[in-house]
Amino acid sequence: MASEATESGLRFFLDRGLGSRIVPQALREAGWVLETMDERYGKSESKYIEDTRWIEEATLIGDILLCKDVAIAHNPLEAQVVYMSSAKVFGLSNANIVGRTMADWFLANEARIIDAALKAEGPYIMAVNPSYGLRRLKLAYPPR
Repeated sequence: MASEATESGLRFFLDRGLGSRIVPQALREAGWVLETMDERYGKSESKYIEDTRWIEEATLIGDILLCKDVAIAHNPLEAQVVYMSSAKVFGLSNANIVGRTMADWFLANEARIIDAALKAEGPYIMAVNPSYGLRRLKLAYPPR
């Protein structure tokens, strides 16, 4: 039986904070189609890629962005790139969780993430949490 993520036709891009082993493996086992920072840019180069660069590049090729946290919503430069590229970003509401727990939070919200990614136009950043599901965050751009 195919997962909702597989059937949706969506592709996901994982930021470096989600790692290149545990989270990607768990999501792939659940049928998510994804690429990690290390896979796209190379393991030795990925750590030097600016957040503004990968956010824009991944969005322009149609990826849905998955992040370890929602800090980019509050960083003016990163929020501007999210806004200008109409990115669709899902970040964990707690940056202090690790490994399998991060994957579990995304998997617990798979249906909500797929639904939002297919129906809601970007730009947006959604906080992902196993208790409340998704919550849309205010971007630090445009300045108000």
